[in-house]
Amino acid sequence: MKYMVLLYSHPEPWGHPVEEFTPEFAGLSADERKKHFEAFEALLGRLHENGELVGGEALGDPAKASLYEYESGSAKKSEGPYSTTKDHLAGFFLIEAKDQARADEIAEEFAAPGQSVELRPIWTGGE
Repeated sequence: MKYMVLLYSHPEPWGHPVEEFTPEFAGLSADERKKHFEAFEALLGRLHENGELVGGEALGDPAKASLYEYESGSAKKSEGPYSTTKDHLAGFFLIEAKDQARADEIAEEFAAPGQSVELRPIWTGGE
């Protein structure tokens, strides 16, 4: 079953990797920051090797986003960002896991200081 791992963060200024731009990550020691990035690279390597990583992308600055809403018979464009909280969608990974429990294990490993992770199954119709 496929799942989206959605990464949310609130860096100021916006940049990637987003952790480097958050106060939570800046509060870690240099050794803790190094260990975090090594663990993240190892996670991606393991997921790739065992076929669970389907793809992923970092997203650009939410201030440069556009929102299109259908209103009064036509689409209206608004400028971003659109989050009602301080967090914005920073990137995503598409994974394939044998079951919900494995998907949960993977999503937990994506958690990092200054960001939150949402795990959402890919809709396959009829569910």
